[in-house]
Amino acid sequence: MISVKRVYEVLKDLANKEQRGFISPSEFNTMAPIAQTAVFNKMWSEVLASESIRLSGRDGQRDLSKTNDVREELSMYLRNATQERQADLKYTYPSDFYKLSSAKTYGSVLMGVVTSIPIEIMYDPHRLDYMLRSTLSGPSIGKPVVLVADKLEVHPNSIKKIDIRYYKIPEGVTTAGASTSSQPQFGYTTVAGDEVFDAATSIDFELPQDREEQLVLEVASMIGTSLRDAALINYGRQQG
Repeated sequence: MISVKRVYEVLKDLANKEQRGFISPSEFNTMAPIAQTAVFNKMWSEVLASESIRLSGRDGQRDLSKTNDVREELSMYLRNATQERQADLKYTYPSDFYKLSSAKTYGSVLMGVVTSIPIEIMYDPHRLDYMLRSTLSGPSIGKPVVLVADKLEVHPNSIKKIDIRYYKIPEGVTTAGASTSSQPQFGYTTVAGDEVFDAATSIDFELPQDREEQLVLEVASMIGTSLRDAALINYGRQQG
């Protein structure tokens, strides 16, 4: 994971270069979660771009594959959850939900046979309406579907429990390495007027280490705009 201490110190040194400005911890802490989300969204944009490269036959093989590189990074956000049908016959999302990867009916393994059934994922409500009106291709226990909308809508609605695999949103990691729902922040105490890093109250970024430079550039651009510091803005955009 990326150290919030390191990112803050790099940005502070940059903003203080030639005494052009100052980044307070409160400013940094306001922008850090936003910058993390921006980097995460760019990772997904890279997935779409890499898929285009793969389909055109220009992607590398195995460990040289850009598609594999990005998907390997995103795999750290994969989670499993069991969701139960609510009173409105729909399923709520986990609190850290970002994107659905797969779904299946809740089942077990009996005598070596898996009883759960894969659920087809769809995003078009009009297509679902058409299927529900059809007597030939409508959803069934043996061929269920799930509509991804404000909630998960599973058909047939006699299904009461499902297992989902999903990508979570990036949150935070304590400096001791434990995952937390808290967002990244630079914790500190004030000693003789100076801000001194406090590991106990700090939360690191939940991003792969090789995204550090991209994260620094993202925050630099945001803080540069806030401070109206052309040099800092340019630094943040130099590789963007």
